[in-house]
Amino acid sequence: MVSGFSPAQRFVLFQSLYQASQSGENNWDQVVALLSKGQQAAQRAQLDSVAAQFADGQRVVMDELREGGVFLEWELQFLQLGLAVGNLAKMYLRLAEHYRLQAEFQQSLQSHARWPLIMVVACAVLLPAWGLAATAFSPAEALWVGVLGLLPTILVCGLLTLAPRFRPLQEGIALLAYRVPGVAKALTQYQSYHFMNHLADCIAAGFSLPQALKQSARRLPHASINRRYHKLAAEVEAGGVFSTALLRSGILAGVTLPSVSNMGDAKQVPAQLGLAIHRVCEDQLAFWSAYLPCLLLGLLPYIALLNAWFLGR
Repeated sequence: MVSGFSPAQRFVLFQSLYQASQSGENNWDQVVALLSKGQQAAQRAQLDSVAAQFADGQRVVMDELREGGVFLEWELQFLQLGLAVGNLAKMYLRLAEHYRLQAEFQQSLQSHARWPLIMVVACAVLLPAWGLAATAFSPAEALWVGVLGLLPTILVCGLLTLAPRFRPLQEGIALLAYRVPGVAKALTQYQSYHFMNHLADCIAAGFSLPQALKQSARRLPHASINRRYHKLAAEVEAGGVFSTALLRSGILAGVTLPSVSNMGDAKQVPAQLGLAIHRVCEDQLAFWSAYLPCLLLGLLPYIALLNAWFLGR
């Protein structure tokens, strides 16, 4: 059911959930906060049986959410982290921000694609029509040239239209995107943005640094790049220095770091780094939404060669 929701619809969903959580008229977040607070206190006191009871209560909550069919699996990962840190409302807001960015990217992509698409379609239609008018093509040949010229454009548009409706297709496109230079870098930075936000929430909730790193890596959307975050967590757990391991991981590559004076105390560093990565992600989204449609113009030589080949026959 959720696979048919557009990014704009999911933005409205999570924005509404956040507003409802702030209205003061529901007890949902109060229950979650009490569960999380109780679980953390029990874990700190090493009362395993009590901690297990609170964890069981959270699993019941998550089972109800999962069975409702409203949320995607990776969204549930975010909500589980929100339950663990006692701030589910913040996860609603973060998911709303994710879908706001995705909706804006799609709108910008469609806007920038308009003229390249018109040029490609015009060439695919007008060149065979010109050949037919000049008696260089028979009607059947003109039809075949036109269809073959439009076929790549139809396939690309069809793929992008169907992708939001079929989860495996979405995952396949995402896997392919991680192999495209430039695009892969942008996607990796966006994954790092989620990781840093998770880390900031875990540290604010009182998790130890190794535990916070481990939980942050576990609650990310599935991607091949995730092993980077698990490796970082493993290095710190093994006794490595966090700042050294973080720089070595490449997570901050291409990010303008805020000055030390603006970072505040150590607990605020992940949140400040998350904001810095977010700014880079917004710039990347603006760049790729304008640049990717230009790749459609690469079909113009194909259309020209196709018409020349039929003429040569």
